[in-house]
Amino acid sequence: MEPSRFEIQYVCRRTGLNPHRIRAWERRYQAVLPHRTATHRRRYTETDIQRLQLLRQAVESGHRISAIARMSLEDLRSLASRNGMGQSPVSLPASFKETPQERDFIAPGFRAIEALDAPALQAVLTQALVNFSRRRIVERIIVPLCTKVGHAWVDGRLRIAHEHMASAVMRSFLGELLRDLTPAAGAVGIVVGTLSGQRHEIGAMTVALAAADAGWWPLYLGSDIPAEEIAATVQKTGARAAAISIISASGSEKAVSEVFKLGQLLRGRAAVFAGGHASKSFCAALRERAICWCDNLHAFHNALLDEAMRDRGGKV
Repeated sequence: MEPSRFEIQYVCRRTGLNPHRIRAWERRYQAVLPHRTATHRRRYTETDIQRLQLLRQAVESGHRISAIARMSLEDLRSLASRNGMGQSPVSLPASFKETPQERDFIAPGFRAIEALDAPALQAVLTQALVNFSRRRIVERIIVPLCTKVGHAWVDGRLRIAHEHMASAVMRSFLGELLRDLTPAAGAVGIVVGTLSGQRHEIGAMTVALAAADAGWWPLYLGSDIPAEEIAATVQKTGARAAAISIISASGSEKAVSEVFKLGQLLRGRAAVFAGGHASKSFCAALRERAICWCDNLHAFHNALLDEAMRDRGGKV
């Protein structure tokens, strides 16, 4: 009989571990070896959950994960018995037992930014991973929180230091999500970044994650990349699209001219997508040049689904 398999959010609730730690223990120490679905999503058995519960208890008792990660389940139980650790499931923090909405994470996240408390902001984002999918976190927590920070900075309620601290934490958090991606079977490539003069990369990182959620395989290049380099990367890798984020209003005209150049370089070879706050005033001009302008991540996600269908000749 096939064992029951559980999604990582359920495993987090059972073990009290956050997804980052579970994945890190898997990647670095092979503590568990979850089953992978056809779309490369992790699925865990009841035995995996028991191992993670015992490993957490042992680590909290002073053992190094590197020394115990590959112990058998029976040896872990013996270790728990010798150390006097309870063998019942770990009691969960009260916040894990609630059923919060995405908006419930924005206010504490903003308070952490106001207090310049980077660990608190990281904790808010990490806890969100226990409750929501990656896409919902990006679209309904990260993006609204960035918007709120941007407005507060413009209004003078936050200083540059606040914005930089928030960006650093979010960049690290999103980077970990990107590093954890695995290509889905048959996924086509898309190159993502910002063009010359555009150094704000959080928008581009969310775009790369949105592409992955739409079934594409993103190659994230970072910020401040000349159009020629992005086009060369598309051609070298055989990617079928490029996606550009234009966030900073400073130098946005130059960035849009770079998008035009990218469109020319890739014409007939790959689709070009553009979005971001600073590109809104240029959306008509972008569309005239067959560049797909997307107002938000949801629109971008749908545009990628449409592009994938066109690429397959309209076959589902």
